[in-house]
Amino acid sequence: MSLEDLFGAGAGDDPPRREPQPTREARPAREPEPPREPKPPRTPKPPREAGSDGGDGSRTPLILAIVAGVLAVAVVVTLGFALTRGGPTDADPAPPASTDTAAPGTPTSSPTPSPTPTRTPVALDFSATGFALADATGTPVFTYAWTDDAKKAVTALSAAFGAQPTQRVEPGDGSHYPDYTVYQWEGFMLFDMIETPGGTPRAQYPQPSYTLFSRNQVGGIEMVAEHGLTIGMTVDAVRALRPDVEIPRGNVGAIRFVFDTARTNAAGAPQYSAIADTNGSVITAILSFRYSPL
Repeated sequence: MSLEDLFGAGAGDDPPRREPQPTREARPAREPEPPREPKPPRTPKPPREAGSDGGDGSRTPLILAIVAGVLAVAVVVTLGFALTRGGPTDADPAPPASTDTAAPGTPTSSPTPSPTPTRTPVALDFSATGFALADATGTPVFTYAWTDDAKKAVTALSAAFGAQPTQRVEPGDGSHYPDYTVYQWEGFMLFDMIETPGGTPRAQYPQPSYTLFSRNQVGGIEMVAEHGLTIGMTVDAVRALRPDVEIPRGNVGAIRFVFDTARTNAAGAPQYSAIADTNGSVITAILSFRYSPL
């Protein structure tokens, strides 16, 4: 199949060329415009003549006349005041004394006394009539007599020792020796009599309470017995203090030393002896106890 069959006759021939367009003629150049002539300057207006419209020239004489009049009036007034003024007057009276009374001074409040600081006990001192917790200066912080309420002593001792005691009952013999409640700390015991129905009242009993300690310090509190007795002191050292009584105890050589036996018969409040129990060599316990030879 040929190109003529597909596209018809003339297919495949080159297309006809366009004729070139003729060139345009150039426009002639414009002639330059002639320059404009400058405008002539304006003629200044002539200045106005003074006084032509009632200006400053006519006001100056008027102002001067007013000033002169004011000065004249001032002179006349001054002369009149000087001529009509009277002679010197009496001195002005002194101002009246103030009737206001001085305000009373602000009262100063007396200083409030500071509260007495709580003293800390460092020792437990024993005596014939009881014991006392004392501070570092030896001043008592708490005192206890043998007939006092033991519960108050338990409270004070617990605070000083920093611990609460255990509690038990020590039975008596039913006649001369009553039952006792024992408040026990490590190294210290407080015995408090238990009243029985029909028995001797505590306030009348010769030994309502007593103490025993087996350490020189309890809870940081130093135990201070009479006569300088201390736990661990030798038997010879105790004998050198001249106790009133020396009592052998048991079959192992234990000895009890008693001081101040005359206190048993003292009148008034109960008074106890200082008693040192030993194992035959050294002191093992110190009691504040009512001595009885029986």
